[in-house]
Amino acid sequence: MATSRLIRLGGLSAIVAGLLRGGSSFLPFGEPTDAQELLYLVIDLSILFGLLGIYAYQSAEAGRVGFIGFVLALVGTAMITGPDGTLGGVSEYVAGALMISVGLVFLAIGTWRAAKLPRYVPVLWVISTVVGVAGFLLGGQPFLLMLAGLAFGAAFIGAG
Repeated sequence: MATSRLIRLGGLSAIVAGLLRGGSSFLPFGEPTDAQELLYLVIDLSILFGLLGIYAYQSAEAGRVGFIGFVLALVGTAMITGPDGTLGGVSEYVAGALMISVGLVFLAIGTWRAAKLPRYVPVLWVISTVVGVAGFLLGGQPFLLMLAGLAFGAAFIGAG
């Protein structure tokens, strides 16, 4: 399969991830149902494939910082895909989410430098990280987490 086709499929996956993640921001917070867990699995897999396409599209221009961000975001997403658990007393979900957040900030810097995607994409990644971390640190504030999810989703739609 040609590289351009893989990049396009990754872009489509990023759009699907963005739409589903943005939409899932309106679901009630709390213990997820089986249907929600399935939705989150589809979102996480779409994010993984979307990240591959986004990075492949701009890899030459994104530099080392972009590569580091891509790897962190990819590994963090892989960590939160599937059942949540603990490893050494550390929540895999929290550790993965933190890796995604840090990774997206680095990827945003590389994306800004690459100048191949709309400028609002890296800005929204940084906003989603700042707002999401604030929401988490403030005890899981639903409104802030919803805003972070919407910014995250809009950024992925724009990147796709």
